[in-house]
Amino acid sequence: MKRVLITMLAAVCSIAVLPAASKRMSADKGIADVISIAESFGDGQKVSAVAVKYRNKIDMNSVSVEDYSVEGREIDSVFTNTKPEFTDSPVNGNFVIIRLKYLSKWDDPALQDSLPGVNPSRNESDGEGQPNNGPRFDNDGTPVDLSVTVTQTGEIQTTGKLVYTAGSPVKNTSAKELVIERFKKHYFTDAETGITLPYFVYLPENYSKKTEYPLVFFVPDASADTNIDTETLTQGNGATIWAGPKEQAKHPSIVVAVQYPKSVVLEYGALTLDDYKWTDGLTAVDNLLHHVIDEYSVDRNRIYGTGQSQGCMTNIALSDRHPELFAAQYLVAGQWDVQEMSAMKDKNLWITVCEGDTKAYPAMNEATALWESLGSEVARNEVMWDSRASKESLEASVAEVAAKGAAINYTVFAGGSHVYTWSFAYNIEGIRDWIFSRSL
Repeated sequence: MKRVLITMLAAVCSIAVLPAASKRMSADKGIADVISIAESFGDGQKVSAVAVKYRNKIDMNSVSVEDYSVEGREIDSVFTNTKPEFTDSPVNGNFVIIRLKYLSKWDDPALQDSLPGVNPSRNESDGEGQPNNGPRFDNDGTPVDLSVTVTQTGEIQTTGKLVYTAGSPVKNTSAKELVIERFKKHYFTDAETGITLPYFVYLPENYSKKTEYPLVFFVPDASADTNIDTETLTQGNGATIWAGPKEQAKHPSIVVAVQYPKSVVLEYGALTLDDYKWTDGLTAVDNLLHHVIDEYSVDRNRIYGTGQSQGCMTNIALSDRHPELFAAQYLVAGQWDVQEMSAMKDKNLWITVCEGDTKAYPAMNEATALWESLGSEVARNEVMWDSRASKESLEASVAEVAAKGAAINYTVFAGGSHVYTWSFAYNIEGIRDWIFSRSL
């Protein structure tokens, strides 16, 4: 009997020390805000994540992919943070970050009929009647839609043991544009032509006028010739890739992205034309570049130019006119008067085109052959690269070309098309590293 009483007493005591049952509350009452997070990719700007802000700090071990759904998107990962940003080390915080799976326009079945020459698995041209610098997309004057709707579908727990149960769909109230928001907009009025151009400047963290920095000067393709002057930062990643935190950690640099608005096109004409004549627009961009060099603390031995299509043509024209200006250039999906390009025979160049680009591919074949006839060494990929190859495979191929030690590197991707080229061209880390390794 005594043993039974002791056992019963122990049971009562054990019940007494158990923690009180957790309080439960609908996510509708727990969610304070929803913020969409946008990034610029090679095929344009899109929502890449959602930050759900809660009124209480969330236990990082209580969240998973199964606890959320995002309308029209697939979720890649879920983690907590103290602010609406990505982190490699999740911590308990009021924000749950929902990372979304990236889907390229070129892989999205819903867009296949609207993209010109899109099939990268076949050798397609851009078709007849396209604009002289290639087809355009996201060029209707409408900003990219950054709205997103998220639903908490499972149960998550705060650090105070409060449980938030499933709730209703919630739409974002604001958008955070990663990297883009760190560019500052300026205007340059060219005294020679009267043209006013918006341009965007990214300055390295802890920028000091006592330090000289490399300059990356980016000019976009003609799809950015709209009156949405941020289009040069959103239509692709040719500007933003150089200003990302990982890239800046390796290569601190000033990044400048030029805008050539539709209003300027209508009043002064296109920036570049297929007759390869110097235009008023090129004069304005040329003077803008030199204004930037004078305005900021630029290492004049490490000025790097890049651009795709129209931007590539602009880079070539500037390099022809100023043979000693650029330490290196990354030329993507473009061409120019081949005989005029003889002035670039001794430059540091990395050129990337797709086999299916009916203008840039044959023109760059001719240009590289000309440079070789003038005594320049050109390194090529012996087998056309696959744009869908793994990152490791592609970087190994880049290293093989770079190891040849040539000043001019010419890499061609199988199939593809004009626009498709820059959807992946700037993602290749080894090429960016090679550019930064060059100096005058």
